[in-house]
Amino acid sequence: MSSAPRNVIVTGGTGALGQPVVAAFLAGGDRVVVPWIVEQEAARMRERFGGDARLALVAADVADEAGAAAVAKEAGDVAALVNGVGGFAMGAHAETALDVWDRMYRLNVRAAAAMTRAALPAMLARGAGAVVHVAAGAALDPPAEMGAYAASKAALVAFTRSLAREVGARGVRVNAVLPGTIDTPANRAAMPDADRSLWSRPEAIAAAIHWLASDAASSVRGALVPV
Repeated sequence: MSSAPRNVIVTGGTGALGQPVVAAFLAGGDRVVVPWIVEQEAARMRERFGGDARLALVAADVADEAGAAAVAKEAGDVAALVNGVGGFAMGAHAETALDVWDRMYRLNVRAAAAMTRAALPAMLARGAGAVVHVAAGAALDPPAEMGAYAASKAALVAFTRSLAREVGARGVRVNAVLPGTIDTPANRAAMPDADRSLWSRPEAIAAAIHWLASDAASSVRGALVPV
């Protein structure tokens, strides 16, 4: 639990993983800012969290500089940033359009880069802050037919480690979680015969993210945490 309420940004907070992440920070007493693009996403958040005054929903595409700036402005003196927005694609490389590579980069790398760039000045000015990226186990152990996805998540891992070295001495901690296949309704529908016993539970990933953003992880920098 946080020692005092903080301003936290959770991108991808409307999704199957993002909602448990938002719930974890709200349970810790924090104020959480969540960007959204589709109105249905915002409605889903209002329904789940019942209009909690500590939840601020901002219509913004965080892969765009203006959208990321709007989210950072709403958060104000942001203490923690979770870059959870992302996308997935699978297919043989010879049959994968280059547009898919562009989309994976935009969702999995550019969005994190843009949002971090917008939130970082407040953290550096305070000399404290935490950034947690949601990468993937596939970044380190890429399966077949996931080239675009795995490469984009590997880029996010490289960004995590580079930025951790860049800003760590100035009080900002940067780490990443690396989930395996996440147990979501979409994945269950896509893989109905899979053994789900080894899948990552959203709540478990959320707990790891919340810990990395907490004072309890104050000495953890540049970590890649498999969940």
